[in-house]
Amino acid sequence: MGDSGEIAAFLAANDGIITTDQALRFGLTHAHIRGRVRRGEWFALARGLYRSAANDFTEAAMVRAVVVAHRGVADRTTAAWWFGMLDDLPGPITLSCRSERPPLRWPVGVHATRRRYRPESLTRVRGLLLTRKPLTALMAAVDLDDGTVFLDRMLQTRQVELRDLERAIDDHPGHRGIAAARRLVAIAGSDSESEAERLFVRLLRQWQVTGWVQQFPTGRWRLDFAWPEQRVAVEISGWAFHRLPRRHQNDLEKANHLEREQWRELQYNWHMLAADPAACIQEVIDVLNDRGAAVALG
Repeated sequence: MGDSGEIAAFLAANDGIITTDQALRFGLTHAHIRGRVRRGEWFALARGLYRSAANDFTEAAMVRAVVVAHRGVADRTTAAWWFGMLDDLPGPITLSCRSERPPLRWPVGVHATRRRYRPESLTRVRGLLLTRKPLTALMAAVDLDDGTVFLDRMLQTRQVELRDLERAIDDHPGHRGIAAARRLVAIAGSDSESEAERLFVRLLRQWQVTGWVQQFPTGRWRLDFAWPEQRVAVEISGWAFHRLPRRHQNDLEKANHLEREQWRELQYNWHMLAADPAACIQEVIDVLNDRGAAVALG
């Protein structure tokens, strides 16, 4: 009837999820499996897939069950969560598989894509098959609303390296979403701070905000953008992973200097300007108006 201790250990290591084939390898028979289901020890989730009543049905158990039921590969945001790149599990569960969705005996949102990955694109983490980190980070960034912020954080914390992201793009040229991923990586690999400054200039001109000076000198620093009469400064930064630690100290010293000189400083990064440009420019206009500039909306 199988070693109960070995089966319990397997269930504990696999979030309480087990397939018929796995149970048979532990020495159980089909009759033994039916008996466990009849006694309420196991619950059938799909054909040939069970969960143990002795284990909590956690988010990890749900993800594992869905991926195993599809005989698929966790990818995109679900793989990112499994890697620990995301704190919360986004819905729906994302995976790729070769066949149609099997019937699951509980309601759960699933986004299954018919796609085949090459073996070198895959890895196993805690026994679950999923895409490797670079491809996972790319595809999750495409799916997430704050995808550029997410990808910047992955680069900053060195979960992934830029060269590995570029290699993943080259290795998967035909995949859905890879064109958008290529654009993100191109921005990440560029001088994003200069790109952000050029974007800010375009926004100022679009909204017809005038009176600004670039690289205005004050003390031993230069301000990215300044309205000297109103003593309003705007500092622009690119993607965080480009910034060196010593730059942070310099920025703090500059901010303290501006405070002493009674300047009002606003700070924007590439993500803020790209995601909500109108809100950024409106904030600048509001501050200028508060300081007597009488700026009209463009």
